[in-house]
Amino acid sequence: MLYTFDFHNHSCLSPCASLEASPSEMVEWAIKKRIDLFALTDHNSALNSPAFGIECANAGIIPLFGIELNPFEEAHLLAIFSDPLTALRFSDWVFEYLPAMRVDPLQFGDQVVVDPLGQILSMPSSTWYGSSLKESFTFFAQEAAKAGAIVIPAHIDRPHFSVYSQLGFLPQGPYDAVEAMSPNPDPTLCGDFCVISNSDAHVLEHIGRRPSIIELDEKKVIDMHAALSKMAEAWFRGLWTNQANISASSPEKESEEDSEEDIQDQTSEAGLSIEIPGLLPIISFLEEWYPFAEAQALFENIRQSLHRQKAWSIYKKPKPGSLIHASAEKKK
Repeated sequence: MLYTFDFHNHSCLSPCASLEASPSEMVEWAIKKRIDLFALTDHNSALNSPAFGIECANAGIIPLFGIELNPFEEAHLLAIFSDPLTALRFSDWVFEYLPAMRVDPLQFGDQVVVDPLGQILSMPSSTWYGSSLKESFTFFAQEAAKAGAIVIPAHIDRPHFSVYSQLGFLPQGPYDAVEAMSPNPDPTLCGDFCVISNSDAHVLEHIGRRPSIIELDEKKVIDMHAALSKMAEAWFRGLWTNQANISASSPEKESEEDSEEDIQDQTSEAGLSIEIPGLLPIISFLEEWYPFAEAQALFENIRQSLHRQKAWSIYKKPKPGSLIHASAEKKK
């Protein structure tokens, strides 16, 4: 069966992305664009993965969780994981490779961690997620693969922030695919890897503008949907019975005079998941309810399809009469 995916999108955590791009709003746009598998890939962090995973489950979209790494050469690299907690662990590890610096949002842009209700949990201020990391492209590609990620060199055909613009070549590495943005990327840039396109959305309107298609085992997709549905039901039960425990920053407003300073005083500035109080109850919920087994089975199916060239950019339409074309027509 064929499915539409978009594996490169930024939320309000990325300082260069729209503040309106909360996980809940992103999911609404993904629904409009008929995205089946949807990944969040903020710059150098995955702190919005918990909210993103729950919002996708509530909406019936299969989530994946990633980071757009910015190694010191500034050649961008996507590392995509099967579940939000693995992504968070990798994110906390990556944090140690970011430079320590005091960030002024007015100068560097907002970096906002939210819960599934859209409430602000943290505005990390001890580093800038747009910074280059303290290690190399090859180092992070290898470490991401060791952590179980699908590893994809990002926008390889762009004149900036790509492996070719920064290094002039694609180093040998554990890549599962390459991402290209143009309809007809130079084949010499792509090698023998599966070539996909993604939206690289930094504003809501760009979500789904450049998706790809992948052939997957329908049963694994159905199993994942069923498991996510159970998690969504559990979330709503907990939401209504224990709302105060879900977010540390969602008290009812006592009056219209509540100032922005009051809200900021309640907001963490931490950049590590374990240091954000409002995130901890959500992590505990995911530890109990996230369908890790189903997610991993589907994730490996995605990896296999990439390796077998059973995924392609939306620009590359299947030929009429082919088995893939017949499957695409069936999906319509």
